[in-house]
Amino acid sequence: GAFAADQETPSRRGAPRSALCYRDLLGDAWWRLPAATRARFERHDAVYTGTMTLHATAAGRWVARLCKLVGTPLPPPWHRPLAATVRVEPDRATGGSRWTRRYDFPSKRVAVASVKALDADGALVERLGHGLRMRLTLAVRDGALCFDSAGYYVEFEGLAWGGRRYGARRMALPSWFLAGRARVAHTDLGGGRFRFTMTIRHDLLGDLFHHEGVFHAME
Repeated sequence: GAFAADQETPSRRGAPRSALCYRDLLGDAWWRLPAATRARFERHDAVYTGTMTLHATAAGRWVARLCKLVGTPLPPPWHRPLAATVRVEPDRATGGSRWTRRYDFPSKRVAVASVKALDADGALVERLGHGLRMRLTLAVRDGALCFDSAGYYVEFEGLAWGGRRYGARRMALPSWFLAGRARVAHTDLGGGRFRFTMTIRHDLLGDLFHHEGVFHAME
């Protein structure tokens, strides 16, 4: 994806950018997470390796093709488990973290990327390509850290001048836009391992994607 500065409202023009802190976003719920999960999300610099399964329905396969037009980070589906690597690194432009996911298909390597950061209102968003933003809410369910999508918008970033940004604006997108509602869960498995699960369901097309993998940190 492509990533740049967040929209600034008149009251926040020139305000310093806030750094992403999951503990602050979750509040008391943070302490319901396993210590290993808290340790992973307290930092924005790590490399994880593991194996992923990438399942999609027939409708999901078509949606994945369409999403390529806007740079949405959805890898193509595959019928067997794939070796995968996830790199997390600080994104200085936003104060958030860049997640680059690399999948080793038999004939090619596919990498997709996005940035988790705070928007101008202090809310968590996933920054995708071409100004596309996905709002996220955080929750702890059954000991897992969960990211749930809460709508999309397109951000027009305007013109930066003298430490301020002018003409920035947003355009909300309907709930049926693109892939639909995403749910991601990070579940600690002990022994330095965790499970990543992502499901995406569309309001009109139903279930589209189910991605699942088990990872551990590279030494």
